Amino acid sequence: MNKDFISKVMGLAKGVLPFYLFALLPLSVCAQKSLTVKLDAAGQLATKIAEDQRFQIADLTISGPMDGADLKLLQQIVTRTKTNKNNPGECLVTALDLSGATIVDSNVKGGLKTQAGELPAGIFAGAKSLTKLVLPSSLTAIGKEAFQTCESLTAITIPASVKQIANEAFEDCKSITAMELPKGITAIAPQLFNGCKALKSVTIPNGVTIIGGSAFKGCSSLTNITLPATVNEIETSVFYNCTNLKSIEMASVSKIGANAFTDCKNLERVTLNRISSLGMIAFNNCTNLKTVTMQGTLTDINTAAFQGCSSLKSVTMPATVKTISSRAFENCKSLTDINFPASLNKINDYAFQDCVSLKAIDLPSSLKDLEDHAFEGCSSLESVTINSALTEIETYAFRNCSNLQKVVLPNTVKRIGRNAFCGCTLLFDINWPSQLKTIEDAAFEKCSSLKTIEFANGLKSIGGDAFKGCIQLTSVDLPATIKDLGGSAFQECTSLATITINTATPPSISGDTFKKTPATILIPKGSKAVYAADKKWSKVSGVKENN
Repeated sequence: MNKDFISKVMGLAKGVLPFYLFALLPLSVCAQKSLTVKLDAAGQLATKIAEDQRFQIADLTISGPMDGADLKLLQQIVTRTKTNKNNPGECLVTALDLSGATIVDSNVKGGLKTQAGELPAGIFAGAKSLTKLVLPSSLTAIGKEAFQTCESLTAITIPASVKQIANEAFEDCKSITAMELPKGITAIAPQLFNGCKALKSVTIPNGVTIIGGSAFKGCSSLTNITLPATVNEIETSVFYNCTNLKSIEMASVSKIGANAFTDCKNLERVTLNRISSLGMIAFNNCTNLKTVTMQGTLTDINTAAFQGCSSLKSVTMPATVKTISSRAFENCKSLTDINFPASLNKINDYAFQDCVSLKAIDLPSSLKDLEDHAFEGCSSLESVTINSALTEIETYAFRNCSNLQKVVLPNTVKRIGRNAFCGCTLLFDINWPSQLKTIEDAAFEKCSSLKTIEFANGLKSIGGDAFKGCIQLTSVDLPATIKDLGGSAFQECTSLATITINTATPPSISGDTFKKTPATILIPKGSKAVYAADKKWSKVSGVKENN
């Protein structure tokens, strides 16, 4: 190899290496630089730390009295997020010890307004380089957003003297893994730990009565938590999206707010012994939740409370429940049976839609209202018994319950709504209520296992497509009260042999009421002329007088 070339390379290395060592030296020194400041009186911090020294501190300890001017300067030093490239000696504060400091009352011009023993709102917010913090041992309160977005903070010492921590104090502190809250606090403020993604454990002291809205929202590393018996209320979105939360002890809680546990996908069980209020979407999409046990004075299972809890197998509701609200258990695919409270008055729309493992329902005598789509798509449902004085079966109530075989309706039912039993292909056993007046459109469409129908006197109207496609239906007996047969009401009933109409006055029909149906239509003796005189009936074939 050329000796001149080697000589040049070695010479270059000799020149470059010292340059890099020199460039790195200030950073190395800064990383090790610490400063301890003792204040004899409030307002002295500016005199204790020279201007050219303020941004060259990595580890800072301060003791003595501090006023608003001191805290303002400290804030400027600690919350810097970048250094001046033109000053290689600069660095950012990573550790701060205020254990020996005391905060005094002050309202100094240009400083922060302070109250004795209280850390001002937002004081260290955005201090992204701060990793370790020890608070004053005499501190009693921490202000709003005090440490918000301190992204590197991993260790913080909160003294036992603290009795109040305000909203959002630790919001988005993404590196905190554990927190022990002081025994003196009685409430966990809203959004206190919101977005603390690394938080794995929290110790909540006895005496806390309420957990504020979104307090632990998005704490995706939190796996278990025990609430003391003093906690009465969990507000809105408290544990929203705590995706790894597996267990929580909260048997004494009486109030749970909306979205409180939404998307807690690993939560396995819920036990509530004193529940009185359950917010909307409270446990929505808790896909691993298997058992729910509730006791107390709860009257309403709120809207979508357990919607999408696809592993839920067992639910025990308090005896006081009167309403199961819209979509409360929608898409609970593993729910096989449910005991309805004797006090239940109302099941709202979509309440149990697509509960595909539900096999039987026995509705209590107290039930007054069963709303539309309530059990739609419950494809394993085999039997339905309604024991109450219900007057209406609402639209789509049992649509596409493809395994439904037997339905027991109370005699008080006057109306069966549109598509109520549409697609119940195995339904063969249903009693027709004595007070039934109206069967709406497509109510029993494609109920292909129905064989015979005999309605009690009082039925007035059968809607369009009501029995369309009931391919095993062989006979239908319509009462003297019938007045209206909708379009395609019996279309494609290919096995229908006889339709007996017991009124001498032709009910109104459309051109396709009996389309593709081979039935003989039997009308009262002596009424054929009346039927033949009707414009639409005159076009119907197979009409005969009943002997």
